[in-house]
Amino acid sequence: MKARILLISLLCISTGAMAQSVADDDPVYVLDSVVVTQTAIGQVSPDRIGVITIAKGSKAILKYGSQAANGVVYIETKPFARQRVNVLLSSQSPAYDSLLHKYGNDSSFYFIVNGTPVTPVNETGFMTLDRKTFRSLQVISEAVLQDKYRIMDKKAGVIITSTED
Repeated sequence: MKARILLISLLCISTGAMAQSVADDDPVYVLDSVVVTQTAIGQVSPDRIGVITIAKGSKAILKYGSQAANGVVYIETKPFARQRVNVLLSSQSPAYDSLLHKYGNDSSFYFIVNGTPVTPVNETGFMTLDRKTFRSLQVISEAVLQDKYRIMDKKAGVIITSTED
């Protein structure tokens, strides 16, 4: 009987150790700049995800400690990514910042990134903008937007050039 208890105990302990080592193989998950569990990531609807970035190496470990030895998975929801990009564009262009203040948000703008209009189906070029990839921004008036692009339901156009790194 003691042998059975010892055997069962050893199996439970080694199973627990194996489960712990599997968990130790997980990356660090960061959702909208907050470290979260894998369970929390699973609760985010895929259509709300704007950007996923994976980082590995010494910089990830420096920032998040040894638990980042298996990498860091950064996930930004679309609203968070949009807000981050708006902060970036406002800091790079006083004209853009002025438009944001005038209209309260960017829903009145027609965005074109690297010659491609930004649509709900094609937001990647917009969502992935950052300081390293941003090159220039041009604001165009409602009249130019209507005449040149035949867009009638927006107040301003925003033409963005970036590298596609």
